[in-house]
Amino acid sequence: MKSLSFKNSVVAAVLATSTLIAGSTSAVHAQDLVVASYGGSFQDAQTAAIFEPYAAASGIKVTGTTGTGYAKVKAMVESGNVIWDVISADGAAYEAEVMDGLLEPIDYSVVQADGIPQDLRKEYGVGYIKFSQNLAWNKDKFPDGLTPAQFFDPEVKARRVMLGLPYYNLEFALMADGVAAEDLYPLDVDRGLSVIDRIKDQLVGFKSSSDIQAFIQQGEVDVALGPNGRLINAIEAGANWAYGWNGSVVAVEYWSVVKGAPNASEAMKFINFAVQPEQQAELTRQIPYGPTNIEALDLLEPSLAETLPSYPANAALGAVLDSKWWNENLETVKQRWDEYVLQ
Repeated sequence: MKSLSFKNSVVAAVLATSTLIAGSTSAVHAQDLVVASYGGSFQDAQTAAIFEPYAAASGIKVTGTTGTGYAKVKAMVESGNVIWDVISADGAAYEAEVMDGLLEPIDYSVVQADGIPQDLRKEYGVGYIKFSQNLAWNKDKFPDGLTPAQFFDPEVKARRVMLGLPYYNLEFALMADGVAAEDLYPLDVDRGLSVIDRIKDQLVGFKSSSDIQAFIQQGEVDVALGPNGRLINAIEAGANWAYGWNGSVVAVEYWSVVKGAPNASEAMKFINFAVQPEQQAELTRQIPYGPTNIEALDLLEPSLAETLPSYPANAALGAVLDSKWWNENLETVKQRWDEYVLQ
């Protein structure tokens, strides 16, 4: 889907963003409900599944915009010039925004989210979608599949690719080395790097999500750790590949309301609409990420539901990324990761 947004890496961007925001208020009518997301195919799916249906049902114009992230939210709130109402926030951005008091509490008298697990119904946000990083392989080279342990076995010769990030990679490596999902945090970074080092000489590189999809489709790699949506796209484009759920790492996206949002009351109604089973199911039909509302899975075709990170049998085989831990430790781990990649 995208990289996580972390507080420690964006402070410098806040000052630049303040000026940008100050000149942009005239672009949006005061009565529009403004929802900030990421653009691209993901926001196209949100528009079709949520934005347009909500506008039709409520009579409220929904204006989708891009650029959601800690830096811009912080700049808006601190300047007192808030022009966004609802934001889509990845787990780490959400944690940073909560820490700095940048969000409105969710009004659960309006937002009816009983179908969403309690741990995703947070004070300042509602988890609404799950995406995952999965092990995938070329079926011509590995017709019997591949395990996470085999991915890191130097005797299993293959052109490998991993994500260009410390998070996801370290969790995947540690689980492949026998660490149980519930025992991952705090991460043993030294152990994780030593596991990756076993096959580092067989890595094509540490790449972006889009590069991983391209490498798969162009036949440049044999095995990969990559986002489930990108893997599905590559397979649908003709790649003779498969992927599995052992050792998968899942992340959660949240709906939140910016502190001081001009339409905070309507924003709560929008979030209520967006987290209902029907809308979550439709979002998944538009783009293959997993709904958090357990009732949404029942509305999906079984062949689709079984491919999702929120499908119970799949979820049981992997781990959930601890975005709070990463938000607190990224700066230190990222420095070590960058040094390792360059060695």
